Amino acid sequence: MERVATLWIGKRFSFLEHLCLKSFADVDQKPIVYHYGDLEDIPDYIEERDAREVYDTSEIYRDPIARSVAVHADLFRLKLLQKTDYIWVDADIYALRPLAAKDGYLFPRGNKKNQRLINSIMAFPDNSTALQAMCEFAFDSNLVPPWWPVEKQQAYLELYGRSTYWSLPLFSLGPPMLYHYISLSGEMQHATPRADMYALPPRHRRLWNDPDMSKLDFLDWRNKMSIHFHGSWFRKMFVDSGTLKQGALVDHLLRKHQIDPNEHPI
Repeated sequence: MERVATLWIGKRFSFLEHLCLKSFADVDQKPIVYHYGDLEDIPDYIEERDAREVYDTSEIYRDPIARSVAVHADLFRLKLLQKTDYIWVDADIYALRPLAAKDGYLFPRGNKKNQRLINSIMAFPDNSTALQAMCEFAFDSNLVPPWWPVEKQQAYLELYGRSTYWSLPLFSLGPPMLYHYISLSGEMQHATPRADMYALPPRHRRLWNDPDMSKLDFLDWRNKMSIHFHGSWFRKMFVDSGTLKQGALVDHLLRKHQIDPNEHPI
């Protein structure tokens, strides 16, 4: 069975990450969690590894305003996909069944209208033209996105002088880059339908904590691959409400995997 791997920057997991990581272990796909030495909360159902094995850098890239580590995670993801045959998963992905790539590929179909492609689950074969191009752009280019119109590229360079990880808009090295290079390479033919990969579209996220789980039955979610709990929305939901509603999906899954949310607060 293929391995799944993720990166964690921080000292501990909340009950969301414990739930999602344990879900992989419970379908016999023990997850690998890379970290830079600061993780203290290490359960026995993960395999911990030094993140420097994949991406050894002198600093963790953080957005200068939001302090988000999304840029660093985007760079780490590319290195992981380039150096290993693991399937990348975000730490807020819940496994409904073991993940498996087909011919080395696992990614969802992109959104043509918005020209974005969700990067929460990713795998590419060694000979992927798209993966090679993305790595060249991220690590060996002037970092001016070629998917931008020429006028926007020129205005950007006039404003900043040169492009850096810090001056690029947040998430530039994620969904828009993936859509551009996968479309350009012709590898979009290997995409998996989004609904098969991600069982619950985010527009239905209010139902995560609805005590009537049957409201989700129309999505046939139990027969899909995974649930993406979108950590920022998840945290907002449970920080704002402070209450896990008995019988709701999240409550059901926490009980199933024997995760006590009181031991691992948001």
